[in-house]
Amino acid sequence: MRRWSKFPAAIACVFVVTFASGSAWIAFPYRTQEPLVSPLERVTKEEASISAASAEGADLASLIAAFQPQPHRSFCGPATLATVLRADGDVSATEWGLFDSAIAGLRTFYGGMSLSDLASLARANGLHTELVRGDEFTVDSFRKRLRQNLAHAGDYVIINYDRRVLNQAGAGHISAAGGYDSNRDAFLVLDQAAYRYPWTWVPTQELYEATRTLDGAEYRGVLFVKGARAPDASH
Repeated sequence: MRRWSKFPAAIACVFVVTFASGSAWIAFPYRTQEPLVSPLERVTKEEASISAASAEGADLASLIAAFQPQPHRSFCGPATLATVLRADGDVSATEWGLFDSAIAGLRTFYGGMSLSDLASLARANGLHTELVRGDEFTVDSFRKRLRQNLAHAGDYVIINYDRRVLNQAGAGHISAAGGYDSNRDAFLVLDQAAYRYPWTWVPTQELYEATRTLDGAEYRGVLFVKGARAPDASH
């Protein structure tokens, strides 16, 4: 009987160790630069800063200055939103500070965040949003709409895409688009997981296809966000 009584304690110990290991894996992602597969092009912060003067992206310089990599593997959504808020003038915005409770933050920490959840969080933090699913675009309307938004100050573009379409490791991811290069026909994606992938020029066709992927029962897509600096913020 004494031997059997040790089993619950052993099971509890294994659970605690497994939980702690999993939490550490999420909280402290290791830093490694993954290679990019053509036609994706790597962009350094210095090159992006130079591009800010010529790329179609009214907020690119502000986004570069406001950018901070996501601190946890699961926090690409909150980190992208915090970057946008800082770029729009809320310099004190932080990932954890976006949530109205620690429980809400922990739910995202352990479970990630859908594009719908991110839209709700953005509205709760005073931003105007419009969510367009990937299957609602054609490649031409995708290009046109993103360029229109990027051309206006205070009008931000957040992309929810599947890394696997871009031949990257991982699956669903969220980052902001900062600009457009007509010569490349590519958008500059400011990858929030900067510990893993660099900022990247992603051709329109590839980025479009990466948003036309399913996250559960819903398509990924684009979250258009208007901040306080955008004129006539109506949606």
